[in-house]
Amino acid sequence: MKACSKPDIPHHWSNFYTAKAFRKSGGEMVERLAEYLAESQARRKDFVLPYTPPEERLVYWKSRLKEKGGVEAGALWKANMLEEVLAQSNRLHDPRYAGHQVAIPLPQLAWLQAATALLNNGMAIDEMGPASSPMEEAVMQEIAQFMGLGSASGGILCHGGTLANLTALLAARQRKATGNAWKDGSERKCAVLVSEHAHYCVDRAVRVMGWGEAGTVKVRTLSNHQIDPESLRESLTEATAQGLEVIAVVGNACTTSTGTFDDLEVLASFAQQNDLWFHVDGAHGAAQVFSERNNASLKGMEKADSVAMDFHKMLGVPALCTGLFYRNGSDAYAAFSQEAAYLYENEQEEWWNLSKRTFECTKRMLSVAVFGIWEAHGHKLWESLVNRLIDRAQTAARSIEQRPHWELFAQPQSNIVCFRLKGADNAALRHAMMEHGPHYIVKTVFDGETWLRCTFQNPITEDSDIESLLDRLEELAESEIIQP
Repeated sequence: MKACSKPDIPHHWSNFYTAKAFRKSGGEMVERLAEYLAESQARRKDFVLPYTPPEERLVYWKSRLKEKGGVEAGALWKANMLEEVLAQSNRLHDPRYAGHQVAIPLPQLAWLQAATALLNNGMAIDEMGPASSPMEEAVMQEIAQFMGLGSASGGILCHGGTLANLTALLAARQRKATGNAWKDGSERKCAVLVSEHAHYCVDRAVRVMGWGEAGTVKVRTLSNHQIDPESLRESLTEATAQGLEVIAVVGNACTTSTGTFDDLEVLASFAQQNDLWFHVDGAHGAAQVFSERNNASLKGMEKADSVAMDFHKMLGVPALCTGLFYRNGSDAYAAFSQEAAYLYENEQEEWWNLSKRTFECTKRMLSVAVFGIWEAHGHKLWESLVNRLIDRAQTAARSIEQRPHWELFAQPQSNIVCFRLKGADNAALRHAMMEHGPHYIVKTVFDGETWLRCTFQNPITEDSDIESLLDRLEELAESEIIQP
């Protein structure tokens, strides 16, 4: 019988599994990405964000699909596709980036990401994460104990703060709500006490659990956006009187808009007195636990039942990578309790089967990057990153205060700074910067007023970049671009 010969057509799957094709594309990719990194860090472009309207970009990418095919054997994309992706993407490694709360990835982690993408061990069960599952268990226990959560603490990694907050509240429901909602459904509507300035994902988690709009009890805050202790007590009384079973209080560490930390000691004491689960949404600011200089705002976090912390915000890890920590490591198993004969051999607490503690079944090998950094540097690398980013915010705040036409919302507690130009249309000013560059910043709104908002994520940002940003905003404000 004649052996089957390898097809030589360029679209056959066999052309894409060769080490030769992999090596060739990898070498080209390394050189191009290194060039991109150098180009970004040197500020060689006239913009951080290459702004064009969304519809124009959609038309462009649709037009490319009309010219499908024509690649050589072994190539998975056309030669110019990578160039267009680089050209049209937001350049986070440019020191003039001060936009949303996304890490400027430590470049070498790209190679670890490539390695884990190739291995693709899904980590739902032990056999699909023989290296990364014990790495996760080991490093999360160590970090939890470093955070002061105690010898019985632990945690898991998941894809984003939204999932982490939802998972924590699911565990809270099992530990604090009447009955067994996971098995029997909710007998009555539960509720969570949370700041009126909390991230929207907390409210989303509450609604996902079926408690409706009333399940998110928004507590009034002080003028600095910190939860008002008196309002906290009043909110609990009112919610209980309305027939809601309040099971948890959520503390901000810190708020997304202004970087304000709730008084976590006050919230911890309140939770203990009222037998509530205490969760800290530290997606952004919990990273300050690694900084001796900047961890005072987190006092009381060690008393939390659960803490969410994004490694992909201030800690240089590519998105998404979030840690969910528990003071009692066994609480992680409370969130989910399901039988799956094709996955598990029993229903016991098995740390090696990670899907028993996470919403996800398959997940990326998130622990490799976190473990690698922690093993090599402990908390020191993260401490230096956190200190530098907060220093950038403090430097910007000082510069803003020295300019008579500017108003600072508050002294930064983190790497977030909110400010505005007096008498200007700050929303239009931000849009003008986005459209004309070269810097990239965002905005926020509270009490009906628009404020410009910088999150200093890039440690390479210099004092001169901050001065240039403010100068450019003033220049745009005086130009015809935003004049009525």
